[in-house]
Amino acid sequence: MIARTKRWSRVGCLLFGCMLLVAACGNADDESEHTVSGIVTEVTGDLTVVESFVVLDDDGDSHLFRPAPGLLFYGGPLIHLRDHVITAQRVTVTFEESPSGEMTAVLIEHESSDDEHHAPTLDSGDAHGIDVDA
Repeated sequence: MIARTKRWSRVGCLLFGCMLLVAACGNADDESEHTVSGIVTEVTGDLTVVESFVVLDDDGDSHLFRPAPGLLFYGGPLIHLRDHVITAQRVTVTFEESPSGEMTAVLIEHESSDDEHHAPTLDSGDAHGIDVDA
């Protein structure tokens, strides 16, 4: 009976230790992941590869990101970010920050068009201020 109790106490201690380890690792991941929303002001790389990009947030702060390996933008190439430099369509970047301060983008999304800060767009009846019905 004593051997059985010792075995269960060891199992209990092992399970408790594992739970603590999982909880500590889970919190560390949550604390290192952040988001920034704004407009893309710069894309560095060539015609097929994005090495880095800059997002200007609403406070006027610029954030330099390096894309995570294999990162796609809505299933397509990151080079689409160059279009956002021209159109000023807002994006939201989810990133991880290293202890040295380098920010690695792990997810890039178009910001919701319902947001009050979205860039103005042209409707079908107003092409650059020209009344197409006249």
